[in-house]
Amino acid sequence: QLIKTFNKEDYTIELYNKTGNLQVGYNQIFLRLSDANGDYVQDASFDWMPMMRMNMDGMIHEHSCPFSEIKKVEGKQSLYEGYIVFIMASDEPDSFWDLEINFSHDGQSLRVNDKLNVISTENEYNKTYTSVMGSDGVNYMLALVEPSEPIIGTNDIQVGLFKMGEHHDFPIVDGFTIKVDPRMPGMGNHSAPGNIDMIQGSDGFYHGKVGFSMSGYWKINLILENASGTILKGEQVTEEHPESSLNFKLEF
Repeated sequence: QLIKTFNKEDYTIELYNKTGNLQVGYNQIFLRLSDANGDYVQDASFDWMPMMRMNMDGMIHEHSCPFSEIKKVEGKQSLYEGYIVFIMASDEPDSFWDLEINFSHDGQSLRVNDKLNVISTENEYNKTYTSVMGSDGVNYMLALVEPSEPIIGTNDIQVGLFKMGEHHDFPIVDGFTIKVDPRMPGMGNHSAPGNIDMIQGSDGFYHGKVGFSMSGYWKINLILENASGTILKGEQVTEEHPESSLNFKLEF
């Protein structure tokens, strides 16, 4: 679904994703570039910079968010892709996301930017992004990538783990472990089999397995451990302690 178009001189950039909407958390985004003839370009290069601009008491404050490079989709001629993890929703006119895209083609280097609308989908039964302060004093951001369409049984779970950098950047965190424990709060807080804790893959994301024994509302309790095995955030679920302070929520 088309999200937005950007126009610069004789070029048009189209942004797409599954829904046509951008939301707080992980967003996979596809791009196409067309020239003055309306032909899609096969040999372009891109980079981008999302920036939140907030008006606070008449002062403009800015920050970015985690995002990837833009690369050509494997097996495609003119389709490119990347991801952006938006860490807050738009709230115009006081705050909005501005996306700057730099692109090069046929010896030209051009820049275009425009506002993006980013919505929040978090509610009592849905949370796919969270930020926490670890016991090491570092601010961590976790974004649920998969399962985007949960099923009964064992699901691949994929999470992006980032941290607040020294220069307001958001680097990927390497070498941690994310323990996973799904529970169903409305059904006695029971768990389900098939869970495997998440470790980092070659793509930088954390991969594991999560089990759902029935449809409904699930809370995916998490424990974040550093490379030394020290718990930085989250707790083990017990009868006396029914949930971790670090979690995602899903209903399906």
